Amino acid sequence: MKVQIEKSRRKTVVLKILDSENAVLKAPVFYSDKKLAQFLESKKEWLLKTVQKFKEKENFAKQFQFDKFVYQAGGVLMPTSELCKNFDELSEDAKKRRIKKKYREMFFELEKLAVAISAKTGLRFQKIVPTSSVRIWGSFNTKGEMKLNVKLSIIPKDLAAYVICHELCHGLHMNHSPKFWNAVTKVCPNYKTMKKELDQFSFVLKAKF
Repeated sequence: MKVQIEKSRRKTVVLKILDSENAVLKAPVFYSDKKLAQFLESKKEWLLKTVQKFKEKENFAKQFQFDKFVYQAGGVLMPTSELCKNFDELSEDAKKRRIKKKYREMFFELEKLAVAISAKTGLRFQKIVPTSSVRIWGSFNTKGEMKLNVKLSIIPKDLAAYVICHELCHGLHMNHSPKFWNAVTKVCPNYKTMKKELDQFSFVLKAKF
């Protein structure tokens, strides 16, 4: 693994893994090479475990080929070549627009899921808005407007349901305080497991189509 060392006017040492092959070590300017080497040695076991997790996540992500298939609930729905006539002859930008349009058309399934969860839990919203963010799965504002990423259609339904529950709970608490997580626990007791599984699909957010 390649470790890039960055020294600055900071007081602490931080080691951040970027991917399975790269990391950055941020340290105070007064830290000697010897101390940095000792620090890295002390983190060796953690580093190996973290790199292994990154590799597993990267290998999992390689199973999804967004240019060739449309996915729904964690599985293949259809080949992208079936989206329209002569799809393979379109420009790359045109292909991406057609794929994006398909996921937008599938958004009604997420709306139905949100309505069902709202009815079951009593957690209310005023409006649902589709988004295509590359950073977040959803959000909830003080007006009761819930934004849901169209890419939620791609991941397993139980994880999409967790995201919806999470956002609906923001209707009670517009933060991530203990009270908020207590509310989440009531509607999704296994939310910690859901969060970990959702992290495995973080690559979906970065998919560009």
